[in-house]
Order: sequence, then C-alpha cells, then structure tokens
Amino acid sequence: MTLTIRPLTRADAADAARVQALLASSPGYTRRVSGREVARGDGAAVLSALPPGVDPACKTVIGLLDADGGLLALCDVIAHWPEPGTAHIGLLLVREDRAGRGLGRLLHDSVLAQLRAGALGTGNGAGIERLRAGIVASNAEGAEPFWRALGYEPTGEVRPYRDGDVESETTIWERFFPDPTAGAPAGAPGLHHLELWTADLAAAEPAWDWLLTALGWSPERVDGWELGRIWRHADGSYIVLEQSDDVTSARADRLAPGMNHVALTIADRAALDALRAGAAEHGWSELFGERYPHAGGEDHTAWYGESAEGIEVEIVAAG
Repeated sequence: MTLTIRPLTRADAADAARVQALLASSPGYTRRVSGREVARGDGAAVLSALPPGVDPACKTVIGLLDADGGLLALCDVIAHWPEPGTAHIGLLLVREDRAGRGLGRLLHDSVLAQLRAGALGTGNGAGIERLRAGIVASNAEGAEPFWRALGYEPTGEVRPYRDGDVESETTIWERFFPDPTAGAPAGAPGLHHLELWTADLAAAEPAWDWLLTALGWSPERVDGWELGRIWRHADGSYIVLEQSDDVTSARADRLAPGMNHVALTIADRAALDALRAGAAEHGWSELFGERYPHAGGEDHTAWYGESAEGIEVEIVAAG
C-alpha cells in the first residue's frame, strides 16, 4: 500500500466526494457526535465549516490517501485560532476499518511539521506555539487515549456541546510545540547536526522531505541558499541535505569507510507500519524486507530503507 498526504480543497468536487466516503465508512463517529446517520453534504461541510468570523484562508484540511486516491484519514486544522499562536484541530478522523494502524499519528505528525514550517493556513504557521483539540464527551472513550498518546492534556476548559440530538460537553485538550531553537542546555553534549550531500537536490529532496516531516522534523528554508535544505528536530539538532560541486559520485557507498546509515526514531510499531506502507511511493527502496520488522534483531523493531542515491536509513520504533 502506498500513501500520499496532501491538502483537500473545497473547490474540488472529487475531494468532497472522498470526504463523504470517509464519513460513510466511519458511521460511528457521526452517530456519537450528532446522533444520526451520515447525510448527503456532510463531506462538503467538513471542508467548509468554520467558526464565526474566521478567515477561510486559515483553514486547511489535510488528507491521507491510498494509491487509488481513496481517503484513509483527514485532519482539519485552523491556524491562529482562537488566538494568534494557537492551531485548532477541529477533526482528525481515520477510517474505522484502518484504525489502530498508526495512520492517525502519521497524519498528525505531518500536520505538525507543516504548521511549524508555516505551510498551512495563512502562511503564518511558523508562529504556532501550541495545538488544541476539543473532545466531545459522547466520543471520549476512543478519542481521549488517542489524543493523550499524541502528547495532549486536558486544560480544564469545558464547553457545552449540541449537535442534532446529541447534548453533551466538549473538553479542550492541548499540547505545546517544543522550542526547536532551545535544544539542550548550552554546552551539553549531543548531536548538533548531520550533513548529507547529494548530486541532485531537486531529485533527492522530495524523498527526504516526506520521510523527515512524517517523523516530526520541521523543514526550514534559508533565504538565498538554493542548493541546501534543513530539517530540525524538537531537541534543536538538524539534518542538512546539500548539493555540492565537490560531490565525486552519483551514489553513496555505505560499505566503504565512513557512515553506514542514518537511524531515526518513530513513535511505535503501528506508526512504523504506516510509514513503511508509504515509503516506496515517496522514493525509498526497502532493505531486508523479508526480515521486517526484526532485521536488526528480535528485540529491535525497525524498518530499513535506501534513497535513490544509496543512503540507508533505519527507522526505529520507540514504543
């Protein structure tokens, strides 16, 4: 299975149909929060619904699609609402028959990385400091463990909720962005940055951008530096991908003296499975697939891949 993450647009009738199909395939959500069955037009409403007075440019709906264009999950986010510096996630929904496979976390982490890079909403997402979500009490049994696992905690704020026949309440949960510029205390030992060279930045960048943003690394652009890209971790360390005139080969040799591979972490096995499913579509060739997920040993859960230029990565499940 190959996966694609992209914005869904109100103007595209096909996207509205995809959202409608996602809702129809997950009827339990609508029953819990609205007390009714999914109705015609619900998909279009997800793409257009806004709190009063909010600029439509602040709202983005990001979809996770399979190779056939089917919508597996979506995340509806409003940048700088209800106040500057906050992003509100109005809905994060995964198809009921795909739940528990890490797709929700994969999509959520991609949205976080895009928010930090200022790529969503009005383009001012780089100023986002915290994220919030509302959990309707009638949907809390499944929603609360999910949001808590993503690092959200209840704020204590509770609001009345009513939709259709459902009269309930909404609790507000939030999490803060770690400050990527803070890093470790000054002078503390640790990785500062890792620089990778490429013979063709335009060809290599998409695969690395997909992988690193899916893992929660935030892309940064340096004005005037057209031959380099940076992705920063929440701890302050960063990875550089640079095209240099001094590159002597079109392909890396991990068997020669020097670096063998880059190892990065992902939250858990379900998220690892979801990442693996989308890797080939985004330019990664699997290594040691016949021994997945324990190619590194029975007590080690990881996926191994190789870029088009021969750079090996190891993605290790932390949980």
